[in-house]
Amino acid sequence: MKTRKAFITAVGSLGAICAAVTPIAKAAAKATPMPSPSPKPSPKVSELARAFAEKMRAFDPKLADEEIARIAAGVDEGLALGARINPRGEALRNSDEPATIFEVS
Repeated sequence: MKTRKAFITAVGSLGAICAAVTPIAKAAAKATPMPSPSPKPSPKVSELARAFAEKMRAFDPKLADEEIARIAAGVDEGLALGARINPRGEALRNSDEPATIFEVS
């Protein structure tokens, strides 16, 4: 927004839209019941992630099998995210840093 007046106008119109839509949304929510969510199938996890998750029992021996499965799935998700972010697996050097840009308005 270039001016305060434009910002205030945008915020005010957003508030008016929300106030107008809220009663409609409440009426629609009462009219149609929400379907119950189906249980998610347990994802396939790698043996490495499963073994790592089993090591968590050393910290908390009361962990249930489904908690171990969730930990293993989280480890696999983290590894998959890392592979998408850094597909070539290049390590950062100590001198690598994000570009710092200063802007005066």
